[in-house]
Amino acid sequence: MRKAQVLILLFVLLLLLCACAKNEGGQNNPLQNEPGREEPGNTPGSGKPYPNADSDGGINLDKIAHYDREYDYTQNPRYRVAYLTIESGPLYQQSAEAYEHWAPLYNCEWAGFLSAGGDSDLFLTNLQNLIDQGVEGFILDPDASIWPAVVSLLEQYPEVKWMSQMAPPRDGESGEGVPTGGNLLNNYVGFDNYDSGRQQVLRLVQWKKENLPDVPWEEIGFVAMAFSSSPPLQERVMGAVDTWEAETGCTDNIFIADAVSTGINLQGGIDAVGPVISTKDYQYWLVAGLIDDFAQAAASVIDQQGLTDNSCVVVFGGSGLQMQWDAGQQDSFRYALFTAQNLYAEPIIGAVYAYLNGWATPDSIWPSWIMPHDHGKDGHTYSQLRLPTVWLEYETYKHYLEWTDMYANADAYPYSREGINVNDYTPFLEIPEEYKVPCTCEYCSGS
Repeated sequence: MRKAQVLILLFVLLLLLCACAKNEGGQNNPLQNEPGREEPGNTPGSGKPYPNADSDGGINLDKIAHYDREYDYTQNPRYRVAYLTIESGPLYQQSAEAYEHWAPLYNCEWAGFLSAGGDSDLFLTNLQNLIDQGVEGFILDPDASIWPAVVSLLEQYPEVKWMSQMAPPRDGESGEGVPTGGNLLNNYVGFDNYDSGRQQVLRLVQWKKENLPDVPWEEIGFVAMAFSSSPPLQERVMGAVDTWEAETGCTDNIFIADAVSTGINLQGGIDAVGPVISTKDYQYWLVAGLIDDFAQAAASVIDQQGLTDNSCVVVFGGSGLQMQWDAGQQDSFRYALFTAQNLYAEPIIGAVYAYLNGWATPDSIWPSWIMPHDHGKDGHTYSQLRLPTVWLEYETYKHYLEWTDMYANADAYPYSREGINVNDYTPFLEIPEEYKVPCTCEYCSGS
């Protein structure tokens, strides 16, 4: 009888321990027990062989990197991942926070965010040190000029997998038929930089027509902020200048404020654009800001000249503008063409995870997004996944940003979800027509 009582007591204790473990697991899951959040369904035994698997259970290489709430990521090895950048700033910091958010959802340990403070040698040293410490996955944002050195280092460690973020990794080659900046060295998730410059100027033109309808184009100074050592950023400048000339017919009022010798930061932007705006005889200014720091720099100089009401600054970015508005500051920095960092980060860290698990390689992932005539060389078919953008405007920016929190099950933004629907925006783009043109190079055609 006493033996039976002991067995019953042990069984009850075992049930209590299991219940406690289950409760603790629920509390630690960042997607569970949150009011207004969808349950992820990411539980052991869900049975899916791969994230976003095809109906027959096979790997869908176009979707493998996107997070799947019905897939059990904990059944795979746990990897350490880190984010390394050449500079710091609001955009990099928000990117780091996005990767830190996604890392545990992909069953990864977040090893941290490390900036090199503009020092390319230190960037390479940081990368080597973290590899030596056992970090296996990286998101990398070096100065564009050192990509060949970065790839040369990484090739010594085939177990290490990586993606870039801010700019496509290119080899720096030039010549007939070679894309701006050289051939791709890996896949890229992001945007068409030339078109982003074009879109900025179209927005400036729209603002001018609405707010300065009677001012001749010749009386308006146009500034394209630049950082000429970066080919991707220079593509934005080219798109902006070409569109300004096409839309206004003016060439004498175009000014390039190149910060390559002053620095890719707020002070560098002020030093580059200040002499332009303060010495040219214009009372109206339109500025394509290139990056948030430069846009804020231009708005600061414009304000010092007392020309805020007569001017408009736009940017391809937006993290700095959102923070500025949250702080109650409004000036001539008025619009940003933006993709929230959680949406940007998701397929990037997801691709690193897919590489580490052996589900995909840089030559196989996103096969529908291989750009004809702009991929790797020597048989490499690196893809370029494009992301949707939204114009941030003061009246509506909180709605969009809080929608991104709803989509990512995150708490990046402190706004209300009232009136927001998950279908208000989309994290996906239709494949553009230019991707559907067959490539005729010797590797793709098989000749």
